[in-house]
Amino acid sequence: MSLIALMNYLKDSLEQRRTNATFKHLDDHVLRDIGFIRDQGNIRPLTGTQKERSRPPEKRLSDS
Repeated sequence: MSLIALMNYLKDSLEQRRTNATFKHLDDHVLRDIGFIRDQGNIRPLTGTQKERSRPPEKRLSDS
């Protein structure tokens, strides 16, 4: 494993621990309301990772 891959793994692991610590007191209904889900003891975004989320629309909405 390269040093960069190891650092990315540690960063992701630390981010997951922070998310779990922040949201552990919330029940499943509230987590779903804010876009997260409890999955096997871990809390993750409902739509997947940040990279998998859809892009914002490129075309501006008209003022009608």
